[in-house]
Amino acid sequence: MEDILLSICISSYNRGDKCSQLVNQILSVQDDRYHIFICDDHSDEETLMKLKSLVSSKVTLVQNKSNLGACANWFETIDCGKGTYILHILDRDDIDTDYVSTILDILEQNSVGAGYFGRSAISPVEGIEKQRNFAICKKGKEAFLMMGIPIHPTGFFVERKTWKRGNFKKFFYESEKYGIYPHAYALGIIAAKRDVIYSPIPFYKFMYRGDNRRSRFYEKRKVKDYWWLPDVVMKTDNQLILYLSQFADDEYKEEFICRRFRHGLYRATLLYRRVEANVLDMERYGLEIRNVPQWELLLGSLKYRIVFQYILEKLQMKEDMKHQINRIWYENIKMILNEG
Repeated sequence: MEDILLSICISSYNRGDKCSQLVNQILSVQDDRYHIFICDDHSDEETLMKLKSLVSSKVTLVQNKSNLGACANWFETIDCGKGTYILHILDRDDIDTDYVSTILDILEQNSVGAGYFGRSAISPVEGIEKQRNFAICKKGKEAFLMMGIPIHPTGFFVERKTWKRGNFKKFFYESEKYGIYPHAYALGIIAAKRDVIYSPIPFYKFMYRGDNRRSRFYEKRKVKDYWWLPDVVMKTDNQLILYLSQFADDEYKEEFICRRFRHGLYRATLLYRRVEANVLDMERYGLEIRNVPQWELLLGSLKYRIVFQYILEKLQMKEDMKHQINRIWYENIKMILNEG
């Protein structure tokens, strides 16, 4: 098992039927280069029996001794992988198995530290030459400037020896301090020293059917904690930028901060409006669609700019940097006014 190319590691909790469906989907791909690991976060006995029935020469089941919660279980899931590379998947996501062989081919032909397969890679790879559905970002400036963007867990992959050498556990176990996107920290740290791959192939889609309609990560939380809300975006960006900036060379640190400011400002305003108005997105969480008024977006943009001042002062950025941030903020205001 140590000599396999890819461990496909699935985080699971009380979704026996959905996880079984996912595993059988992947097993339909006849290829000796992968092995499936299921890391169960101490599910009930009925679910555990369903997962145990999946165990075979291609499937290994690991169960946590107690319920750790989403982020901590994500770490344990990745950590149980063997072989050269580890690919993380959530049990609730639907996989397009046509792309499993594509991923195996990409990883077999390239040596990188980490990367991402899926729609969260669509925006970062814009402007970078794509090769066969993926872009190799060279370590240092090119790779690092793509980092610091919150990503959905499914699709994250990492070279196993890089993962084992890294001190990534704290990002997954201390979510109050580092937020709900621990994979983004790992990608940023690795990108400073290793090439990474971003591939916007439609590898997966979110699935919320029946009992799976609402994400178990959020079902015990209040609505104020949902990922797309402006306050959550501001907190997430602050956490990511402040931490990852220490790994950026002075040559491109300012560019990194400006890119993340622009991206976060968009997520906290115009993307926020689009998610609130999207029927499918709202159905996932059992919420009603809502038309966010222009005044609320303008207020959110102003709040984001004021909060971001803390980052500039904390990192002791030059006055010219503040002017760049203001220009990006003015652009955002214009976009909001133009949308009406």
